[in-house]
Amino acid sequence: MSSRKYMNDRRQKKRQQNLILALILGGGVLLVIGAIAYAAINSSRVNLNDRQIRVPEYTQADQYDIRSLGDPSAPVVIDLYSDFSCSHCADFAAENEKLLEEQYIKTGEATLVYHTVGWGLEIPSVYQATESAFCAGEQDAFWQFHDLIFANQGNLFTSANADLSKSMETFAGMLDLDLDAFNTCLAADRFRDTFAADQSMANELGVTGTPTFFINGMMLRGNQPFGNFQETIDQALAASN
Repeated sequence: MSSRKYMNDRRQKKRQQNLILALILGGGVLLVIGAIAYAAINSSRVNLNDRQIRVPEYTQADQYDIRSLGDPSAPVVIDLYSDFSCSHCADFAAENEKLLEEQYIKTGEATLVYHTVGWGLEIPSVYQATESAFCAGEQDAFWQFHDLIFANQGNLFTSANADLSKSMETFAGMLDLDLDAFNTCLAADRFRDTFAADQSMANELGVTGTPTFFINGMMLRGNQPFGNFQETIDQALAASN
């Protein structure tokens, strides 16, 4: 074999080795990137299991539209401006809201209407939870779904971009909802205009924080002692008579 042919063969072999090495390294980089992406996606998913889910005391009063509770002809209307990521709203849902339900809503004296507002709707996970509650409302389960979200607030909103889809579907299953109808509603994003209208109304009314209440138009800011709600509702009842 001539020296020239020998050198050409070595160069070709070297190029082949370099190409194989580049392919191996490139494949390794792709595997690493894929693993990181897979880990990131899975780390953002919030899949609460049965032992993690806190089951609250569910609302018992009747729902009469997507997000209203009680007798629609009640003399007192309580408009609640709330945010599913708001800790004070969660406290209200667990405490004063239940007292209002027992003392005024079940008796037919008041109705409670939920309006979703605040910076929380700009967070994907909060928007996802809010939309899920309203889709549950299409199956007369808004308030029970609302109870579940607030009761598990700390475990749900672990990050702004948390993917709550699995947990929301689990909640829907716990409430015996039609999952096909529930998921179809979510896919349609049909409540976006409702949320925008709520925020616009909140701005007009001067709502600057959550929860904020309007009891026949009288404003109460924050989750106040129950006696303050009683006093305002009783005033509204007296005025309506």
